[in-house]
Amino acid sequence: MDISFDIHNDRGDQIRVALSYYDTESLQAFTNDPLTLTLVFYDVALVRLAGDNPVGTKTLNAICDVLFRFMNDNETAVLCFYCDDLTDVSRRHNEFSPQEYRSRLFSKMFDLYIKSNRITGVVNYRIKIEDNGKPRFAHFITPEKYLPAVQLLGNIIMEK
Repeated sequence: MDISFDIHNDRGDQIRVALSYYDTESLQAFTNDPLTLTLVFYDVALVRLAGDNPVGTKTLNAICDVLFRFMNDNETAVLCFYCDDLTDVSRRHNEFSPQEYRSRLFSKMFDLYIKSNRITGVVNYRIKIEDNGKPRFAHFITPEKYLPAVQLLGNIIMEK
């Protein structure tokens, strides 16, 4: 099941939040852990469809609202956010690669949303993957009760 939500702001920007389902067969390539295989993993992609303004706090909150509503409606959902380097990203701190900057921004967005909405029982599990000397970052947003299964999968991915 692939679904998407469009977020619009008052400056003419449009961001699509796309969720793509990982089928169980794909996960079996990484693990045969029964708990992990009962979870439903979704790749989260944020795609700019219109505008070129920096994404502001209101838009980031709207993105989080959509993601947390989805998780609330789907108890076994685990959201996976991969920080790619397909496009550069405007940033003040050029010492960070686009991937690391996106990872830090994602963590900050998540942490602020959790704190301001007093959400408990959900964690952001971040992994760093070394790929031919090039660091990659991924995040798993999961209910806390599933963290051990998600950590197991994350550790396997980091070893591959």
